Amino acid sequence: MAKRFLSFLAALLLLVSPALGEMTVERKTGERYYPQEKDWVYHFSYAYPHIAGDDYTAAHINDTYEMALDEWAKLMLPMFANAPDMRYDGKNEVTHDFTVVCNNGRVLSILQTRVQTRGESGPLYALEPLTFDVGGAYAGESLTLRGVTLIQAGVDGDLMEDAEPDMYPEVARIIGGSSDEMAEALLPVLYERFQEQQGAGVIAAHWTREDFEDKFSPTQDFYTDEEGRIVFFFPPELLSVPSFEVPVFSFTPAELDALLAGAD
Repeated sequence: MAKRFLSFLAALLLLVSPALGEMTVERKTGERYYPQEKDWVYHFSYAYPHIAGDDYTAAHINDTYEMALDEWAKLMLPMFANAPDMRYDGKNEVTHDFTVVCNNGRVLSILQTRVQTRGESGPLYALEPLTFDVGGAYAGESLTLRGVTLIQAGVDGDLMEDAEPDMYPEVARIIGGSSDEMAEALLPVLYERFQEQQGAGVIAAHWTREDFEDKFSPTQDFYTDEEGRIVFFFPPELLSVPSFEVPVFSFTPAELDALLAGAD
């Protein structure tokens, strides 16, 4: 069944303390005004993850978020502030934040939030997840859906591409498959959940099957949790009342492998 992000505000304030193998995730915060602080059109406040340490893994993850921050701070928002059709009421707020949803020494999964006010037209909400390998051959790199699932299933990150299906029978089909094949098996299952949420009034009634497949992607709209499950979420814009309280659906690696069996 669908769950909600009821603990979002509390989670966003946490500094994740390191246990064995975990990363220390700090908050890099700031604010900027565009085109200038006096008579501003856009106010940007942000919190981005910063990994403590000076090893390659920390540096690579930090570079990923530095580039994301620079894109907004140095490109997008200066452009918005100088575009007449993007000024709306002239006092637009953009807020970026994040929560750590898994930090287990094998993977680090981070869910970013973004909300942008737009005058009287209402705010825009977005969720952007990334999951990084922090203990295997791809340490510091973001992982695909298949990669996250295999690592959370216990497949050695250093041997992931050479793993034999008979060594890990619970995820044998995922080992021999791809993220796209996983998505193909998931889409009809999650579309049923989508329809259920429409019937409950959570998802706006006007969205069609084509809209669902255009705006939701199992290979992008997912993260992983501390229990090793893969969690899929519907984008906020699909909700009847857009917010960060989106429906989420969790699958164990074995359950995802079973879906591939059903798709054979």
